[in-house]
Amino acid sequence: MRMRTASAANTRELQQRHNFAQVRKIIQDQDMWERIPLAFRDFSPLHLEGLVKFAYFAGFISLGEARQLLLLDKTEIKPKLRQWYEEIREQGCWLC
Repeated sequence: MRMRTASAANTRELQQRHNFAQVRKIIQDQDMWERIPLAFRDFSPLHLEGLVKFAYFAGFISLGEARQLLLLDKTEIKPKLRQWYEEIREQGCWLC
C-alpha cells in the first residue's frame, strides 16, 4: 500500500513537471516570459499554479485547460478561481 502511494506521488509530480513545461512554453510563445518573476521560473507545484493563473488571466488558456494543467477535478476549479480573484484584488498580478 505504501509503495502505491509513493508511486502515485511520483506519477503526479512527473505530470506536474510536464504541465509546468507546457504552460511555460505557452507563455514563452506569447513573448510574455519576461513578466514571470524569477522565483517562479523553476518548477514547484506552487510555481505551476502561478504560471497557470497568469496564463489564464492573460487569456492564453481556458478555464478548462487551467483545470487540466493543475490536475483538478471539475468541482475544485471554481473555488480555485475565486481564490485567484481574491489574490489579484489583494496583491495585484504579473500582468499589471
